[in-house]
Amino acid sequence: MSVPAGLSNAMFKGVRVIELAQFVFVPAAGTILADLGAEVIKIEALTGDPYRTLRIADGRQTKSANLSMEQNNRGKRSVSIDLKTEEGRELLLKLIETADVFLTSVRPAALQRLSLGVDQLRARNPKLIYVHGNGLGFRGAEANRPGYDASCFWARGGFAHALTPPGQPPIRPRPALGDHAGAMNIAFGMAAALFNRERTGETAVVEISLLSSAMWILSSDVTSTSALGEAELARAAAEGRYALTRAYQTRDGRWIQLMFLDPERYWPELCRRLGRGDLLEDPRFLTLDDRVENGEAIIEELASAFRQKDLAAWREILHGWDAPWELIQNIKDLANDPQALANDYLFKVKVADGTDITVVAGPVSFNGSAVPANPLCSPVMGQDTAALLREVGASDDYLSDLKQRKIIAG
Repeated sequence: MSVPAGLSNAMFKGVRVIELAQFVFVPAAGTILADLGAEVIKIEALTGDPYRTLRIADGRQTKSANLSMEQNNRGKRSVSIDLKTEEGRELLLKLIETADVFLTSVRPAALQRLSLGVDQLRARNPKLIYVHGNGLGFRGAEANRPGYDASCFWARGGFAHALTPPGQPPIRPRPALGDHAGAMNIAFGMAAALFNRERTGETAVVEISLLSSAMWILSSDVTSTSALGEAELARAAAEGRYALTRAYQTRDGRWIQLMFLDPERYWPELCRRLGRGDLLEDPRFLTLDDRVENGEAIIEELASAFRQKDLAAWREILHGWDAPWELIQNIKDLANDPQALANDYLFKVKVADGTDITVVAGPVSFNGSAVPANPLCSPVMGQDTAALLREVGASDDYLSDLKQRKIIAG
């Protein structure tokens, strides 16, 4: 059954999340829940989330929008409070009393200085689910170290080493790669805790780190390294073993990735489609064991064959073959991928000046679409301060006084 985009994606409608977080890792998780109907209230300092004004010349800031803020904070409400004041902290606690989830990226020691630990918040709201994301986990000597995706996920988490060719300088990470991978883990943790509370009435403290996220994604490598000896690891890393699960370059410089995990099934047809039926009679490649033993020779033969034609020709030759091969796309290709468009993996939001910008949907679809029921842009800093504080009893006169004394903004 086909369901129009956005009509059935309010899975978390009625859930209120108080988000005290900056940059990407944890706020992106809040966005995933906001996309699915949760009311996510972003608590910001009087100067705003520093991600709003980050300048690293990467093209994120356009005339109409901060694209990174839109991608990672769309659909939220914003309240700007000075939490270093007693009155500001009390305003936050009044909002906490109305919430289902407290979501934060603030380091443990700083939370304690602000008196925003688990016990302190549960004293005001016993049903509160407490969700915490950081760089290196919440126990051990380094729990309070600062952490970003490039440092804790990419560098310490093993990705830079795993993806850098031997003898080369460490490869640079893509922006927010670890943040977005980890954000899905946070979103899963929130969903699991909400489900458990619904079933049992019990609350939970949910903890996710960039390091834990990296280790999970690289778990195949980590477990192999723990279990295998050096000689076994060297054999497993030998390039020739992966002749049918590697990329080959076409004449016009594009790359085609093969992923033939069942070589007996795909090897004969691959040879025929490449116009290299002679390889089927080559004594070096007659059996699977022969092909493993002579994998580097296969790589040379296949590389030579793929270099004979442009990508367009290979698309035609490989078209219709029920086999796992794909073009290695650049980011421009990805942004226009017909499968991404067909599955609503991108959608538009209208920003403050009325311009439509394109953002990427969360990776989970419900009832045929991943598009939010009501796509909204990222909030202006503090735009909802007065409205939300009125909900918890603040009068207009009091709000005016708080604003004058620079305890709130917006």
